[in-house]
Amino acid sequence: MAHRGPDDEGYIAIYVKEGDVVSLGGADSQIPLSNILELGVGANLYFAHRRLSIIDLSSAGHQPMSSSCGKYWVTYNGELYNHKLLREELKGRGYSFQTRTDTEVLLAAYKEWGEDCLDHFDGMWAFVLYDKDKNILFGSRDRFGVKPFYYVKTGSFFAFASEAKAFSVFSQSKKEVSPDAVFDYLAFGIDRWNNGNTFVANLFELPPSHAFRVSLSERQVQFWRYYKLPRDKGLEWEVFSEKKAREHVNQVRELLFASVRRHLSSDVAVGTCLSGGIDSSSLFVVINSLLQKEEISELGIRPKAFTVCYDDSVYDERQWASLVVQQTGAEWHTVYPKGEEMIADLEDLIYTQDFPFVSTSIYAQYRLMKLAKSKGVKVLLDGQGGDELFTGYAPYYTAFFREMLRGLAWSDFIREWGSLQNASLGKIGIVKKALLDLLKKNIPTFLKKWVYQRSAHGISLLTPGFIDEYFPSSLERIMASYDDDMFLSTMLFSLMTSRSLPNLLRYEDRNSMRFQIESRTPFADDRALIEAVFAFPQVYKIHEGFSKWLLREAVRLELPKEIYFRSDKIGFSTPEAQWLRGFPDFSRSQANLLRNVAEFVNVDAFEKKFQTLKQNPKKNCCSQTLWRIINLAYWANM
Repeated sequence: MAHRGPDDEGYIAIYVKEGDVVSLGGADSQIPLSNILELGVGANLYFAHRRLSIIDLSSAGHQPMSSSCGKYWVTYNGELYNHKLLREELKGRGYSFQTRTDTEVLLAAYKEWGEDCLDHFDGMWAFVLYDKDKNILFGSRDRFGVKPFYYVKTGSFFAFASEAKAFSVFSQSKKEVSPDAVFDYLAFGIDRWNNGNTFVANLFELPPSHAFRVSLSERQVQFWRYYKLPRDKGLEWEVFSEKKAREHVNQVRELLFASVRRHLSSDVAVGTCLSGGIDSSSLFVVINSLLQKEEISELGIRPKAFTVCYDDSVYDERQWASLVVQQTGAEWHTVYPKGEEMIADLEDLIYTQDFPFVSTSIYAQYRLMKLAKSKGVKVLLDGQGGDELFTGYAPYYTAFFREMLRGLAWSDFIREWGSLQNASLGKIGIVKKALLDLLKKNIPTFLKKWVYQRSAHGISLLTPGFIDEYFPSSLERIMASYDDDMFLSTMLFSLMTSRSLPNLLRYEDRNSMRFQIESRTPFADDRALIEAVFAFPQVYKIHEGFSKWLLREAVRLELPKEIYFRSDKIGFSTPEAQWLRGFPDFSRSQANLLRNVAEFVNVDAFEKKFQTLKQNPKKNCCSQTLWRIINLAYWANM
């Protein structure tokens, strides 16, 4: 796990019955400690920590860290953006502090409020705390899943880590691939499950907004949800009001500027991802505006921007990012990922991500993080979560109009229907999507199965026995999620809390930490901003055809007008089919690789489809399906 924390190394060994704690170190420890390899027998609980130093770079931030009274120990990954405010509040309650770290604040908050301390935290975190008095472990993951947390529980054995690869050293967590997960992934492109299941049968993810308590005397684990995002229920449609719209826009602007300023707090260099889209451009112009008013040492003289570019104009967004760079005078760094580079980096990329993933766009982000590291940046702000929070995806429009019709909001409907020239989805697309949604929701199950077998390209490349055994249960899981897509209020909530965003945050965490970068996502972890936007009536989320209307308006004074009026959406797309054509023939050079997935995949059908892709340079030929099989094969071989 040293890639996540190269700056320090620390351990504690706990003799649970006696309550004794022994601090230990390793080769990279920044304080003198007995080596972990010299520990004798008898301890039955251990914490291990690798530190990425961001706040208070001194050895005083060494972890695992103890409270001043010695009763509490914690291993913690994350950033509490309100740690300075909490520190002052706790000082008023009689606490004193020896470091500037948020880790020490976390310990004091637990001592003061117990498990209710979670309600006082704003930021991203995953931690486990040992409470000597209660003889328990108390652990938690942040509200939206920015920081990862995995665990294994078998009998009296319990282990936890930030990444799945850490468990490979334990015999209790032998890698048993879950066939259900593999089917969902290959057939439907699903690579994360809200119940905590993973691709490994006995390895689980602690879901966002969850906490747990381990009784060390009884060896029992109790899990619970400590937070649920409050939201506008969308039960009644509110007619658009110019006065209220201005109030909402002003509130978003105030919260956004305050959030970005908090996210810049660091003792190391800070940069920003810049794709040229609304989200990253908004963050960057806010940063530039703040820099005009005050000196922010972590930003330097000019803010640093990092952009992924391509020679193919279909995927390239340089023209948009350059508008922001020209307006702000940013220090601009670009990277041009190539297919042959992805093939060379593939094993490291898949190892980095821990689990199979659905798109080669993850490689573009991997290269961006590598670029930022090479420029000395250790904290990177990113617009991840902007699409989920502010309505950035095309399917939102169908749900938006469906919700208006349900509310009989004819004046709003007429205005928005007549403004779709500003949208990423036209009238025909909205009608087609609406009809398809109704069809999926209302046709009999046997017809759904037939439709999915015809439309899901991944199924055609699976073995018949695999399809027969796992397709019915997979279909039920897919169908169960459709109610979330019917209205804008439910779709936003679903994508923010359980479907889209948690996946994206997982990719981002692995890529950033692979290159020792702390990625910060104001749209995905700022509680005040997120709760405010979710409380606004849906009529203000899309306006006059523009998605992300609240965000556009909030930074209209700072944003280049071309980006404000931008309606197309490329996203983090890559020339995936072109890249895959560069792979060697699997039937010759990589036949052994495909044997790892032969129980799931019809290898002959895969190779035929792969050859079709290679021989038709102008057709994509199911490139995403082929990529998923290749990814799975590499992962299964690790």
